[in-house]
Amino acid sequence: MFGAKAQVNEELLLVERAARNTADFLALYDRYFARIYTYFRYRFDDPALCDDLCAQTFMQALEHIGQFAPQQGPFVAWLFGIARNLANRQLRRQRRFPHLPLEALRGAPGSEPSPEAHSEARDQRRRIARAMQALSPQQRDLLALKFSAQLNNRQIAALTGLSEQNVAVIVFRAIRSLRQELQDQEAPDA
Repeated sequence: MFGAKAQVNEELLLVERAARNTADFLALYDRYFARIYTYFRYRFDDPALCDDLCAQTFMQALEHIGQFAPQQGPFVAWLFGIARNLANRQLRRQRRFPHLPLEALRGAPGSEPSPEAHSEARDQRRRIARAMQALSPQQRDLLALKFSAQLNNRQIAALTGLSEQNVAVIVFRAIRSLRQELQDQEAPDA
């Protein structure tokens, strides 16, 4: 409990410093860039588009940091609210909800695995991406907020306008659907 409170205080200090001096915003950028980028990768297939949306998210956050109100929730939830709004605007522009394609998880950064491990990991990513296609856009969005953004159900509920219980049910059912889909994919191989 003490660690979480210290982390919140540190985050508030960073936000206050960034509001006074834009050069201090870099610490917030460094802290949350990977999570924001990963969130966009859950939603979009195009890495260049994800880069653009990530840049827009941080530009908007920097421009409007004075509007952040700590009493309404943590900075990370506010930041993901901006990211989510940009993602939804992009999806409306495209006039469709794209499915996560099989190639979406290729090229993830990390150390170089052995060829066998690389092949197994690629196959696993393909199975997960294929299973994700079976989910509704709302389920994919909530899973991205839960696991990419690492937001809790209360924070997701505040962002989406759903009840906390509804978020929990949708996430639970989405995970159950993913598990079932993955089991169904493995069944023919057995």
